[in-house]
Amino acid sequence: MLIDLGKIDGIRILRMSNGEENKIIMPFLEDFNRTLDEIEADSTARAMVITGSSDKYFCTGLDLGWLMTRPKEEWEEFLLELDRLLHRLLLYPKPTVAAINGHAIAGGLFIALCADYRVMREDRGFLCAPEIDLGIDYPPGTIALISSVAGARTTEYLAFSGKKFTGREALGMKLVDRVEKAEQVLPEAITIAKHLAAKNPDHFARVKQNFRKGIARIIAEDDPVFVRAFLANKK
Repeated sequence: MLIDLGKIDGIRILRMSNGEENKIIMPFLEDFNRTLDEIEADSTARAMVITGSSDKYFCTGLDLGWLMTRPKEEWEEFLLELDRLLHRLLLYPKPTVAAINGHAIAGGLFIALCADYRVMREDRGFLCAPEIDLGIDYPPGTIALISSVAGARTTEYLAFSGKKFTGREALGMKLVDRVEKAEQVLPEAITIAKHLAAKNPDHFARVKQNFRKGIARIIAEDDPVFVRAFLANKK
């Protein structure tokens, strides 16, 4: 399993565990979805915290080396499956908090941005969207996701620069909500998750759906068209 699941009281702790860097491959996405199924079906699970299993990395995005070993006909399904995971996390009915314990790069950053709240360590780790230096275009849903969290100008700066931002810088850019010392990131995330879990669960899910349905629609409807066109141009 590339995802570990723990629990503290009514909070489920989803730990990404694909090696040290938690690179995204298809089995990672499959295990992530199975874990989300388990949490969603568990009436005693009131909220979820997403974090990395190492002390240096949250998630470093797509494993491009792995992807290059796969047949080209599998690339589309893999990219669309990542999109479906982001769509699911964005609308996930239970409260979600990202405990960003280290580097969150590209797809790893986007997973964190789908959470309802983000806590990042202040002393180590950075956020980065390096797609511009890799020749990778941003799907419409990703642009809408980042913009909804941090605003249009920050989204442009993040995308145009490809720079690495520390926790303090990310806080100033509104990409995260809190920064904490390393040993306090997970406890603080759990405290926030407990606060959100105290809300009426049905109402919480409904409010989240209403706030995010526009972004979710772009991911569901526009991104598949974009992905197919992008891959066609790469042939």
